[in-house]
Amino acid sequence: MRPDAIPLAPMPNLMELMAKGAYAPTSAETIDYPSTSPSHASMLSGMCMDKTGIIYDKYFAYMGYSKGVDVFDLAHAAGLKTVMVVGKSKLRQMAEPETTDVFEIRYGEPAISEEAVVQINAGFDLMFVHFAGPDLRGHKYTWMSGEYMKVLRQGDEALGLILDALKANDLLDSTLIIITADHGGHDKNHIGLVIEDFRIPWIASGPGVVPTELNFVISTTDTAVTAAYALGLPLQPEWDGIPVYTAFGQPMLTLHEKNPCR
Repeated sequence: MRPDAIPLAPMPNLMELMAKGAYAPTSAETIDYPSTSPSHASMLSGMCMDKTGIIYDKYFAYMGYSKGVDVFDLAHAAGLKTVMVVGKSKLRQMAEPETTDVFEIRYGEPAISEEAVVQINAGFDLMFVHFAGPDLRGHKYTWMSGEYMKVLRQGDEALGLILDALKANDLLDSTLIIITADHGGHDKNHIGLVIEDFRIPWIASGPGVVPTELNFVISTTDTAVTAAYALGLPLQPEWDGIPVYTAFGQPMLTLHEKNPCR
């Protein structure tokens, strides 16, 4: 999803989270290979592609799972309940089965959000929810087309169902929500020809988050590290990402001079 599409679609639920949270309008980027599998591996592991080993945008079982210590490894080891609800089967490669208590594949934003609601009702500590619609519509109709904007609105409605479920379970005020994407896109692809392929939304909303605009470089690897920081899990020395402390009203201990994965 391209960040500049959010107000154009529009996506009112997401825009409300932006208004009361921390967000990067144009400064968040994905890795140097802006494709689904490699980018998601970096998003969930805090490491660039050369460390995760996910160098293809396909699930090759012989290559194994994303390497290194990811946020699911840490959360599961700490006794937290981990959940993944995804719209593409190849995202199974992002985390080992033994580190995900629940892994469900659903196709289409309504089905994905319905399954996420089921998991919210059942209880969770760390949940990753993946919507495939924007990518599929972008490839078929072009990024920023009318059909692309339509699926963003459908995704926003699905987000609304998830937020309603959190509220119904008295979890909305105590749950940190991070919304981002694996890549952007232009025309009918995202192969890294223009900056719009690399730019991604990055939005954090929830307990301790201070409403602010983030105008420094944010890497997709910062997502896993920020989630680990918020959960009180140990940050790993091999991680390329850093916690986005500013989102919580704290000074950044260090800043990326540039995207570490580009």
